[in-house]
Amino acid sequence: MHPDNNVLFAAVSAIVLITILLYFLSKKNAAIAKYFTVSAYLALLFCGAAVYRFHYAPSHKLHYSHALGESTPVIEGYVSERLKPNEFAEKYYFEVNEVDGKRATGKILLTLPKDSTHTIFHEGQRLLIHAEPQAVPKALNPYQFDYSEYLRNQNVFHRITLKKNFAKIGFEKNADFYLGKVRENLSRSFDIHGYDPTVKKLLNALLLGQRQDMEKSITENYTNTGVVHILAISGLHFGVLYIILGFLLAPLNRFGSNGRLLRLVLTIGALWLFAFISGMSASVVRSVVTFTFIGIGLYINRNSNIYNSLAASMFFILLFTPNFLFDVGFQLSYGAVIAIVALQPVYKRFPKSKYKVINNVSETVWLSLAAQLGVLPLCLYYFNQFPLLFLVANIIVVPLSTLVLLLGLLVLALNYIWQAAAIAIGHLLEFLIEIMNEFTAWIASFKDFILQDIPFTLLLAIVLYAVVFGLGRWLLRMDYRRTMAMLIAIIALQCLYLFTKLRADDQNEMVVFNDWNSSLITEKHDKTVIAFSNDTAIFTNRNLKAYARCYFSDSIIIKPLQNVYWHGGHKVLLIDSTASYRPDLRPDILVLTQSPKINLEKVISELKPKNIVADASNYKYMVNRWKATCRKQKIPFHATAEKGFYKVD
Repeated sequence: MHPDNNVLFAAVSAIVLITILLYFLSKKNAAIAKYFTVSAYLALLFCGAAVYRFHYAPSHKLHYSHALGESTPVIEGYVSERLKPNEFAEKYYFEVNEVDGKRATGKILLTLPKDSTHTIFHEGQRLLIHAEPQAVPKALNPYQFDYSEYLRNQNVFHRITLKKNFAKIGFEKNADFYLGKVRENLSRSFDIHGYDPTVKKLLNALLLGQRQDMEKSITENYTNTGVVHILAISGLHFGVLYIILGFLLAPLNRFGSNGRLLRLVLTIGALWLFAFISGMSASVVRSVVTFTFIGIGLYINRNSNIYNSLAASMFFILLFTPNFLFDVGFQLSYGAVIAIVALQPVYKRFPKSKYKVINNVSETVWLSLAAQLGVLPLCLYYFNQFPLLFLVANIIVVPLSTLVLLLGLLVLALNYIWQAAAIAIGHLLEFLIEIMNEFTAWIASFKDFILQDIPFTLLLAIVLYAVVFGLGRWLLRMDYRRTMAMLIAIIALQCLYLFTKLRADDQNEMVVFNDWNSSLITEKHDKTVIAFSNDTAIFTNRNLKAYARCYFSDSIIIKPLQNVYWHGGHKVLLIDSTASYRPDLRPDILVLTQSPKINLEKVISELKPKNIVADASNYKYMVNRWKATCRKQKIPFHATAEKGFYKVD
């Protein structure tokens, strides 16, 4: 539900006017100041809602969704971004220009099945598509990652699968097209080195922000060692680039204020160009905006408060892209930076060594600890894992990645101006990348030091942030009040965790999952989840692991599928591919699985079930036929492929 534009505009106008009035009144009467504070917070809240509403794509009259009718539309537009593909299909964002010849706007997810030709679209590729956009399906299993919600936060609400329903009609030569060409040209410049594909793909990630083709094993190694942040262009990259540009452009300071202004413009311009080339992800936008504010502050000789710079950058970003607030990368980026800045005074109190190497190592350790503290609640909530060896990995990988980044930028420049030198230095670059990959693979091989499938709720994450906040304040000043506040936060976290687990243990239910590969039915009793499946690899099933994790289950028991189940006073009968059943059972719920060849009308007349469920292992044409039969017989029918999992309470 989204509020009406006129109502929201009226509310924002009223609260802003009241806030302005209270501001001037508070100047004359100090007692009114508290009302001004409340009004200011409300004004920010309503303005945020207005900005979000303004950026909500379907609220615009030209959005393509308003042009869709009963007939299949002809949609014209262009590919704006290539996404990370899966093993079956390539994925793209598609910007709509026209629907049935009329101007339209909006973004659609395109999926292109992989075939022998493995066609890849480039940014700016114009397409003419004759297809009906389909709503992106919601999560069909309990506690499964909801891809539709993720896309909704990107203002993407529909998808189209490309088969023989499209035609290429040239290129849209806009910013996306030219930036894509620049990225492609920069990436192709490394072809002279004959790098292994793994090395080339990691360079594309580090230098150009293109992670679409990274091998899954490499990404998992970096994730399981707690150093995956180096694969995403962020503050580290912009910090290195900012320092390099500052050094190269330092001679401009000799020309006075005009030279300093030119240096600022060139530096910020280069940073923004790099940001656009690397794809403008949430962490990229955060970094480039923050360094822009820092650069402007230094130019006007103002030693601005770093918290003000971070707050200003966050406000600026959310003003233009409010959906970034829900982006995991945005949250992790600011969480890490704020923690590093807040805990920096603690690190500065430590005595310095006379050896620079020791100081560098200790600084890396401290920065890693601070950043990990800042993102710990988010990592537990979103990823449900924690690498215990993250400190060891960061001590080696962070300096290595910084050196790789410096050499990578140098080699990238030399690829165009001095290829012989580029090839010579490129050997060292390749060697360092291989060491980094092998080291992360070695650390990741210690599986016992990776805590996985940690159950963690949003409320637990919020309370854990209270603990982190209390710990940070205590480290800054260890007095009685801060010690008590930290201990109270820790006790609150423990009590909440215990309450959440006990509440989960009390839940007893039976679930028919939407699993395409094999039938999966679970029964939860107290602390145990019993999984019924004939799949020998069911232990690795992501849906089952997510379900058990979110219920804080202590154990999973695997059993083969049965024909009859009892749960909560309900009799459940399962008919599989053998199509065998006892006609005298009279089940409350009939589950059809593995496409049994049955006459459903006859089965209904014999068994008289109250509800019929068909899981995702059945052929689609059979499900449609059963659905029609149930409609005719006036019996509730639940197809998990359409409605998601079925729960028996």
